[in-house]
Amino acid sequence: MEYRELRIQTDKKDLELLEAELIGSGFTSMMIDDPDDVIDILEHPDTYRYDYINDSLREDLARKPVVTLYFADDEEGLTEMKRAEALLDTLSAADDTDGSSGAGKTSGGLSIIYREAAAGDDSEWLYKWQEFFKPTRVGERIVVRPSWENYEAKPQDLVIEMDPGMAFGSGLHETTSMCIRALEKILADRGNMPAADAAADGCRSTKILDVGTGTGILAIAGVLLGADEALGIDIDTDAVRVAGENIGKNGLADRITAQYGDLTEGVDYKADIVVANLMADLVIRLSPAAAGHLEKGGWYVTSGILDIKEEIVSKAIREAGFAIEEVLHDGEWCAVVARKM
Repeated sequence: MEYRELRIQTDKKDLELLEAELIGSGFTSMMIDDPDDVIDILEHPDTYRYDYINDSLREDLARKPVVTLYFADDEEGLTEMKRAEALLDTLSAADDTDGSSGAGKTSGGLSIIYREAAAGDDSEWLYKWQEFFKPTRVGERIVVRPSWENYEAKPQDLVIEMDPGMAFGSGLHETTSMCIRALEKILADRGNMPAADAAADGCRSTKILDVGTGTGILAIAGVLLGADEALGIDIDTDAVRVAGENIGKNGLADRITAQYGDLTEGVDYKADIVVANLMADLVIRLSPAAAGHLEKGGWYVTSGILDIKEEIVSKAIREAGFAIEEVLHDGEWCAVVARKM
């Protein structure tokens, strides 16, 4: 199948935000070329064992990051490319500073530097990326294993078969891994609670509501870590389908349900833990609704939040009736762990 490419050059400071905005808008077929990856190679030559660490590689550090989006070479793909361009225009308008580029339009820190239709057969790049994904440990017990990789599990391991088709939802992205680590801690504490205290606290049965479930990985991880059942909701019907397939693939269809739903309306489900790996603006908007789906003392775990938005998101979560117990950080991302007062 032939495909189209759209390459976007951006300032280093804007890379994480651009990635979050693109994924949050549904653009998940992408490649990120970040010069900082070269720094890691230079700092760990024994790990990478590359023979071509030379001056040209060091000069590569001076360039800007480039994000490449891929679209099918058909009418739908062209429509999606135009939608991506419109999003870039909106992001650029938010930072109305002049720039210049001989290869495309530039505004703010973003520049479209390349477009090409019918770029060629996608069979090579479609499968080439698979060789870079190996079984990955997330937290103390969860291991995410791509379907094409074998893994010899240790006794304490809880293995999730999950193909990394999307950055958010494969367990490889910082926001997903922070949510899993938070769930691991919360559920371990609930599991270790004395029986009398558990009964008094209503902990005999633990339910998880996974908002914006995506691939379903957080619902799956929660049940493997000790929750009795989970409901994953999403406003993207494709995400609901993928989540359902992953739930079945991991043998948990009797304990986890994935369904189309908006947290603010039409979802009647009381949970002990609400987990929402979304984006800062959505977390702010949905936090009051999340409180309505929790009893007093219930946990609210949320991520998809850039560090620069931690304060404003934390304020919104407190105003929704939560007490913040912990804030996790990983790279430029953070996760907020709160409890309903």
